[in-house]
Amino acid sequence: MINKKRVNKVTKLTVASAIAFSALAQPLGTLVTVKAAEVPATAKAESKLLQSTGLKASVPVTFENTQFTSTAEGIPGWSGATVSTTAVNIIESASLGTRKADGSFDIDTSNIKPNGQGGFRITAKGTPRMPAIQQIIDTVPGVTYKISYKVKTISGDSPAIQSALAYTHCIAGSGSDVVFIIGQGIGPIESLGTVLSLTGTFTASSIKTPITLGTTPYFKGRETGSYSRYTSVVDYFDISLTATSTGSITSPTINTVTDNDTVVTGTGVAGKTARIELPDGTFRTGTVGNDGKYSIEIPKQAKDKVIKVLLYDGQGNVSPEASTTVIASTVAPPTINTVTTDDVVVKGTGIPGATVTVTIAGQDRTATVGQDGNYSVTIPAQAVGTEITAKQTLNGKTSDPVSTTVTQGTVAAPTIDNVTTDDEKVTGTGINGATVTVKVGNQDYTATVENNRYSIDIAKQPVGTEITAKQTLNGETSSSVSTTVTQGTVAAPTIDNVTTDDEKVTGTGINGATVTVKVGNQDYTATVENNRYSIDIAKQPVGTEITAKQTLNGETSSSVSTTVTQGTVAAPTIDNVTTDDEKVTGTGING
Repeated sequence: MINKKRVNKVTKLTVASAIAFSALAQPLGTLVTVKAAEVPATAKAESKLLQSTGLKASVPVTFENTQFTSTAEGIPGWSGATVSTTAVNIIESASLGTRKADGSFDIDTSNIKPNGQGGFRITAKGTPRMPAIQQIIDTVPGVTYKISYKVKTISGDSPAIQSALAYTHCIAGSGSDVVFIIGQGIGPIESLGTVLSLTGTFTASSIKTPITLGTTPYFKGRETGSYSRYTSVVDYFDISLTATSTGSITSPTINTVTDNDTVVTGTGVAGKTARIELPDGTFRTGTVGNDGKYSIEIPKQAKDKVIKVLLYDGQGNVSPEASTTVIASTVAPPTINTVTTDDVVVKGTGIPGATVTVTIAGQDRTATVGQDGNYSVTIPAQAVGTEITAKQTLNGKTSDPVSTTVTQGTVAAPTIDNVTTDDEKVTGTGINGATVTVKVGNQDYTATVENNRYSIDIAKQPVGTEITAKQTLNGETSSSVSTTVTQGTVAAPTIDNVTTDDEKVTGTGINGATVTVKVGNQDYTATVENNRYSIDIAKQPVGTEITAKQTLNGETSSSVSTTVTQGTVAAPTIDNVTTDDEKVTGTGING
C-alpha cells in the first residue's frame, strides 16, 4: 500500500533538491528568487483591484538582535541550524553550545562568532550539512517580505570553481513550505574582502516563518569525501527585513482595554484576519465576523502597555495598524492636602488628565489634574470640622471618594484692654469658644471667650507689671500679646492744720508722688517720703486758703484745701491805772 503523504513529501523534497542544484549551477552574481505557490485567481483579481487604487500598507516587521550581541549561553534571538547541501528544505536545529574563549559558538564542525561590527563571521567547513543561523519571525500570510544583507569573504581554500570560494544561502520557511530566497556564489580569490549586497523576497504562507542563513565552501563535485577538504570564512552584516502589502485594507478599530481584560474587541472588514500584537511582541489572531466585529482572547496586560491590531486577508493585503494603551480597570482615588480654616483652595494629586470633583456640603466643584499630577479647586473658607470629599474620573471610570476634615488654621491673638493699678480684672476680646490664658508674673489665669469678650480676676498690680495673653482654639494657639499696668486713680494728699504760727505745710501722700501746694498764687512742691511731705512757706494770716494735690506716674490727684486758722494769741498789756483813772488802757492784737 502506498503512503500518499510520503509520496507527496518525497516529491517536494525532489523539487527542493532540484532548486538547490539549479542554484549551485548559476554563474557568479546571479540572484535566485523562488516564489511561493500561486494564489487563487479570485485573490489575484482582488489584489489587482487594490493595486489599481494605488493603496499600499506598511507591515511592521523586524529581526531581533541584528547586532548579534551574545551571552555565555548563546546569541539572543538566533539559534544554530544545519541545512542539507543537496536539499535545502531539510533544515535541522543545531545547538550553539556555550560561548568559547574566543567568543565563538560551534555549529556541528563549523563555528559562528559575532564580529563586533553589527554582524557575524561564519567559518564553514565542507560537510553534507552546511552550518547556518536561524531566527523565527512573525509574518502575515500573503505578504511579501524582502531580506537584505551584505557578505564579505575573508578566506577560503576551495578550488576557484567559477571564480567563487563560498556560497551563501537565505531560506524562508521549513519542510514543505521552504522558499529558497537567495543562493549566491561569493568571494573570488582576486577580490577577497569585497562587499557584496544581496536581496531576496518571499511571500509568507503562515504566521511564523523561520529565516535561515547558511554558508558552504564552493566545491566542484558532491562525491563523498570532497566536503571535508575545504573551509571558507565569511562575514555577514547589515541584515534587515522589510515588508509591504500588495494593497490596503481599511484600518480596524480597537476598543478600550483595561488591565483586567482578557479579551480584545473591535471592528474591521468582515472575513479578514485580525492580528493582535501584545506588548511582549507575541501575537494573537482571530477572524472578523460577518457583523464586522472581532473578539480575541489575550492574557491580562499591565496598565500603560500598548496593544496593536491590523487586518490581513492572506492575499498580500494588509491594513494600517490601530493601537490602544491599556488603562487601569479601576481609577485610584486622588489625594487631598490638609485643609485649614485659612484655606480658600483645596489642593491634591491625581492622574494627569483626570477630572477631580470636590464636594462640600453637597456642592460640587471640579478641576482637571495637570500633567504634573496636581490639581487645585477654589472654595470659600470653611469652618473647623467641615468634611470635604474628592474623587476623580478618567476614561469614564470614577474612583472611590476620599475625604478630609477642615482643621483649625492660624488663630489670631486676643486683645487686652488697658490695665491700671486700680483694676482687679483683665478684660479683652477674643474668638468665641477660645480659651484665653492670661499670665501675670508667673501665674496663669484662664477664661473662655463668650460674645467675643473675656474677663479674668486678678489682684491689683503695681505700675509696670507686664501682663500677657494668648488664646487656644481647636488645638491651635495664637501668638501672645502683652500690656503693662499703668497708673490708676491717684488719691488726693492730706493737709495738716495750718495756723498763723506755721511756716510749713505738712501732710500725707503716696510715696514717690510729687505734692504741689498752692498758697495764694504761689506753688510749692515736695516729694512724698515715708508717706509724708513738708513744704516751707511764710506765715499766713487767718483765713488764707492753701490747696494741695499730688502727681504719680503721670496721673494727678484732685486738690484738697485748708484755711489758715488762728495760732497762739499773746496776752494784752495793761497800762498803769491810778485812783484818778476812769479808763483802763493797754496794748493788744488788732481786732
